[in-house]
Amino acid sequence: MKLSEVLVSERKKVGKTQQNVADDLFLTRQSLSNWENGKNFPDIPTLIELSNYYGFSLDTIKGDEYLMKQVKKDYELINLKKANKKYSLTLTILLVIIMLMAISMSIFRFSAPVTKFLTIILLILSSILILLSYNFLKFVYKDYKGDKNAPLWVPKAFGYGMSINPYHKSGKYILIVLIIIIFALFGWTIYSM
Repeated sequence: MKLSEVLVSERKKVGKTQQNVADDLFLTRQSLSNWENGKNFPDIPTLIELSNYYGFSLDTIKGDEYLMKQVKKDYELINLKKANKKYSLTLTILLVIIMLMAISMSIFRFSAPVTKFLTIILLILSSILILLSYNFLKFVYKDYKGDKNAPLWVPKAFGYGMSINPYHKSGKYILIVLIIIIFALFGWTIYSM
């Protein structure tokens, strides 16, 4: 059964107007009207609140395919935002540590063994940074997985700009070459000490 039909029939069963229900649930009458007319859908917490208010099971609306797609889309967006928060914090911390180490190595004159040790740590942290970035990109752009026509450059998931698509054949190679260049630079730095 469609959500819009369920909402109308349940509201009529309890003998309330849209305004009464909206006031009880701290919603706008317009929102409730849009949901009852199938123009859009409530978010998941509001849907649960409506279910509790009217006393109907959410199983009754499983047949509403459009609603189920919307719920799935909302769920994926929530997961994407959580992942973005987690990855952003981790990547920022790693980047700050790398920058602080690089700055301290250029300001302070450490002995050769200490400098080599710090350079190796920088190499490891930089590699972790690139791998985490790659994993985050794979998570964000998972819709392109298996797509032979996936673009190389895709809009960033959050903010402005472009990102390399890890599911594009060249995108993988660009990231691998980036890792090799970083290893080569650090190796050359260690070797030249």
